[in-house]
Amino acid sequence: MNKLFSLFFLTLFLLLGSARAADEIAFVDLQEVFRQFYKTQLAQDQMRQQADDIKLERDEIEDEVKVLKEEIDVLRADSRDKTLPEDVRQNKRDQLEEKLVELQRKEQDMTDFEKLRREQMEQQNTRMTKKLFDEIHEVLIQHAKAKGYTAVIDRSAQSRIGTEMILYTSPKVDITADLLAVLNEGREPTKSERAAFSAEPKVGE
Repeated sequence: MNKLFSLFFLTLFLLLGSARAADEIAFVDLQEVFRQFYKTQLAQDQMRQQADDIKLERDEIEDEVKVLKEEIDVLRADSRDKTLPEDVRQNKRDQLEEKLVELQRKEQDMTDFEKLRREQMEQQNTRMTKKLFDEIHEVLIQHAKAKGYTAVIDRSAQSRIGTEMILYTSPKVDITADLLAVLNEGREPTKSERAAFSAEPKVGE
């Protein structure tokens, strides 16, 4: 880790070695850009909707499991009820065994469902994050070239122990807001923004 710090600060020192070079270096908070990028918020709306849909599916399976358990309780009680004829109790025991097998299968289905949906969500989130960062990176490069910067440094970068690697940057060389303005030009409203707008009282109401 010490070598990493040394290499990082040596590179930074060389880049900032002259006043002219310093004027051509910009800093950006990539984490803030990612959070405020409207496509990130749209993607997060979509992920939340999918999570809600998954919960509905899971709730349906849970309801089926609950019904099965109630049926099993009744069958178990009937199979032990000595006031009932033996053939009836035997029939209840046979039904009980079938229901127990069905319950075990249903609980396994729920476990498999949760694992599959969790993996799908994680994979989709990874793909979404990479795609968005790739787009941000491409726009950043174009913006940097247009402005004549020789380097752009991510000031949100952290060390392995979670400390900030860039302790201070002048607002004059921070292009976070400029980059967001470019990325969010012609933006679409997010689901939450559309809902908030719909909830606002209309003029004359």
